[in-house]
Amino acid sequence: MQVKVGQESLVGSEYDKLRQFNEVWEGRRLFTACIEFMLWYELAENVENGRGLPESEKSYWAMVDAIRPRITFYATGVDGQRRKLKKDSFDLFPHTLRLTEPNNIAGRNMITMLQGTEDDESDVFLQGYLWECCFQRFGLRIEEVMNDPEAFVQRCVQVVAGIKFKSGIGGFSMNYEDVYINSNIHLCDPIVGRFPGVNVINPWRYRDLDGVPTVNWLTLVSTADLARLGGWDAVAAQVKAPIVMHRLPHGALLQAGPRPLLGDVNEQERLDTYHEVGRLLAPVRSTTEVQSKLGGGRLEATRWMHRFFRPQA
Repeated sequence: MQVKVGQESLVGSEYDKLRQFNEVWEGRRLFTACIEFMLWYELAENVENGRGLPESEKSYWAMVDAIRPRITFYATGVDGQRRKLKKDSFDLFPHTLRLTEPNNIAGRNMITMLQGTEDDESDVFLQGYLWECCFQRFGLRIEEVMNDPEAFVQRCVQVVAGIKFKSGIGGFSMNYEDVYINSNIHLCDPIVGRFPGVNVINPWRYRDLDGVPTVNWLTLVSTADLARLGGWDAVAAQVKAPIVMHRLPHGALLQAGPRPLLGDVNEQERLDTYHEVGRLLAPVRSTTEVQSKLGGGRLEATRWMHRFFRPQA
């Protein structure tokens, strides 16, 4: 299979070197290469009139629209049979948002659709989580995004349009359930060692960190962090092509080049634009250790999380 990216032709097997690390158990994909966009935000900052999260609902529907045409099924039952997606499954998230009092809220995965089995290519997913610190994320098949990366960027802009976010990233990623990977963190080791452009930390781990915890192809910068950097004009004056700075109602989205990169060390693929974004954002880098055992413990995981804030060797 070939897909066109600008004037380039990319062969599907180009990304099989990342997909070789996919993990499947009993026909269900538990660890899957994709291109993902995630953001995290404070619940209290996005509540209107003490009830509901209207902007989060709009964000959710923008994510739904991104994956809707690709959904082939919702889940696999205990009998191994696929269950067709029900319309009210989509409606669960906004219904929860409208009826939940912020001071009574309990942690809940509002809607999670982890798509794909061993014998198909449905690598799409959508997840939202409500708590004091929330996150939302969605992902698409690698080739689909690489075929039109600008369309993916615009979709991400729509997703965050009204959210007062803390930060967020988009790019190559491994989609998984946090509980699963927490017990199998060793699965990340070969990816971390070879593909620095691939995120392997779940948004659950990023959601309550201060500042900008990490950088990727797409990186969200909040209004507060822009102010700490001197404001929009001060940051924009330092941005040089191919980096693009997208203005948002509550901050900015920094895009490190026209498309995401793996940074394959075996191919000596450099990530200079990622490191340049990291340089720009270093003054607002998160100072909190991430609660992850990646690489051996919190110190090692935090160092990996901060990899693009350091100059590239």
